[in-house]
Amino acid sequence: MTTPPPPQPTLRSIVVGILLGVVLVVVICSASSVVKWVGAPFLVVPRVLGILEPVRGNEIVTVPMGSPPTAVTFPRPDTYAIYIADVPLLETTNTMIDVDAAPWLVIQRADTGETIPVEYIDRGLIPFDEPRVPGRPVMRIEVPAAGTYVMVHPRRGFSFYLVPDRVSGKEALIVLLILAQLALLSIPLLVIYGRPWLARRRRWREHQRERREASDAVLRRRANR
Repeated sequence: MTTPPPPQPTLRSIVVGILLGVVLVVVICSASSVVKWVGAPFLVVPRVLGILEPVRGNEIVTVPMGSPPTAVTFPRPDTYAIYIADVPLLETTNTMIDVDAAPWLVIQRADTGETIPVEYIDRGLIPFDEPRVPGRPVMRIEVPAAGTYVMVHPRRGFSFYLVPDRVSGKEALIVLLILAQLALLSIPLLVIYGRPWLARRRRWREHQRERREASDAVLRRRANR
């Protein structure tokens, strides 16, 4: 007796497989953006509650690294996170953090020459990082006053991004609110899928109990012969 050969794949299954492969490759290549956009809807509640101030698009500053030094004008004082997406520069920054080296970015006020402290952000990507810019935050600066600032940085063929930092210091509270939202969202799923599963489970247990009772009855009858 020989085993029949497996069925030939259909055109539909081939197309579905190719599409799934393409989607998987896209998700892997843009994993950081996917993580941030997945977390973005959960930030609506903290913003509505006034815990997290939203970042407007015109507050995000793109800083080209092609011709340092670069001058940037800030309309008001604020704290900014510096986002980068270039993998080699990310690795270099991580190495500098590990050896406690000075940041590769130096910022000075154009009028006074005062140097603004640059602080490392020693963490990885989190779901509530800014999804409208690529990469993740690696450094933080506090702009003390409105005006023009000169940024000295390595020469690269890409840009980094300055995003108002509204998250630092509130991470734990935001995580708690996200967990609370996930718990609330799970209630309808439990009602829709949990009740039928529990009903099937009860029927299965009842079936098993009836089978055991029938088996016990047969054994008792045989024992009484």
